[in-house]
Amino acid sequence: MKKKLIALMMMLAMVFCLAACGGGNSEPAEEEAAEPEAQEETTEETAAAPAAPEDIVVDAEAGTVTITAAVNGTFFDQSTMHCVVFKDGGAADGAMMAAYCDSQDFYNAMVEAGGEPWCTDGSHLEDGEFTDGQKVDVSFTWEGQDEPVALADALKTDDGRPDIDMRFSGNQQGNKEAGSGCIACLNSCWAGITSNAAYAFGAIDAGNPHVYMDDSVMPEDGTDVTVTFTLQK
Repeated sequence: MKKKLIALMMMLAMVFCLAACGGGNSEPAEEEAAEPEAQEETTEETAAAPAAPEDIVVDAEAGTVTITAAVNGTFFDQSTMHCVVFKDGGAADGAMMAAYCDSQDFYNAMVEAGGEPWCTDGSHLEDGEFTDGQKVDVSFTWEGQDEPVALADALKTDDGRPDIDMRFSGNQQGNKEAGSGCIACLNSCWAGITSNAAYAFGAIDAGNPHVYMDDSVMPEDGTDVTVTFTLQK
């Protein structure tokens, strides 16, 4: 009995001591929230979206303007002075290729690429007169044809190949006035943004010479082709 009493008193004393000291009843410290692991950035390269047909690509360093146009197979066997014309322009149905971009936007792109237009006052050429201006090379590529085809090689006459001396004629005002949408004409022209100084204005319409698109070189009717204009500096 005495031993039980002593044990009880010791137990009470221990309880009192623990209570006075705050005991061991404090709640365990909250664990620090673990920082989320930084997600590793992916290094996957996102492929550049292909240009839309109506887009104009300018490379000022290279002096190039690139557009897209659709082949009009009518002119494999019909002559025309109109090579590349805006699809909504007045001369679109009479052109070898219908461009998706507006001719005025094309003019601005040629200036952006470093081109210096020849005619800037809206003056007109008369039959027999020639254009002038900065020389321009024109070439074509399309799906399956990675090697550029020069303009002269894409065309034919009744007895061979036409002469080509393309110029940045300018003609921003004349182009707007005509409403033709002419981007590239195959003889000198007062409405074409670029035109061919090898022949006078009115020459091809008069059959001197007849000029056709060469179906043995160019792709079939309706094919989209990439047309690149390179300014000679």
